[in-house]
Amino acid sequence: MNYTFESALTIHEIKALYGAVHMTHYLNDPAETARGIANSTLLTARDGDKLVGVIRGVSDMHTIVFVQDLIVLPEYQHQGIGTELLDQFDEYFKQVDRIVIVTTNEPWRHFTNTPASSAAVIRRWPPLCGHANCLSRSFNRR
Repeated sequence: MNYTFESALTIHEIKALYGAVHMTHYLNDPAETARGIANSTLLTARDGDKLVGVIRGVSDMHTIVFVQDLIVLPEYQHQGIGTELLDQFDEYFKQVDRIVIVTTNEPWRHFTNTPASSAAVIRRWPPLCGHANCLSRSFNRR
């Protein structure tokens, strides 16, 4: 599996990936979705040339990152790809104080053991363990 930061996805990749996980609101105007993705930070997971997962977010690069999408094709799920995407994204934004993920999807429980329709805030400071590089995770029902 190759994990790479990219600047864009093709319309075909958007339709295949977002369609496979039934995120159809992105498919109403795939060109607009492509423009939004191009203005986001995008980390992809590819099996050869095949796009199998993405995480994308927006940030001010100092205080906060909002994760908009974390998607893995159904046939590639439960193989650690989503976890690796989240871990690499977290490492990329290590200088940022807070990463926020808002979801209404049931699969979020796989990452957090929290109820669906939750907001997850991954905080870097103050760390629970006393080490500056450790994360504390708090999950608040919204």
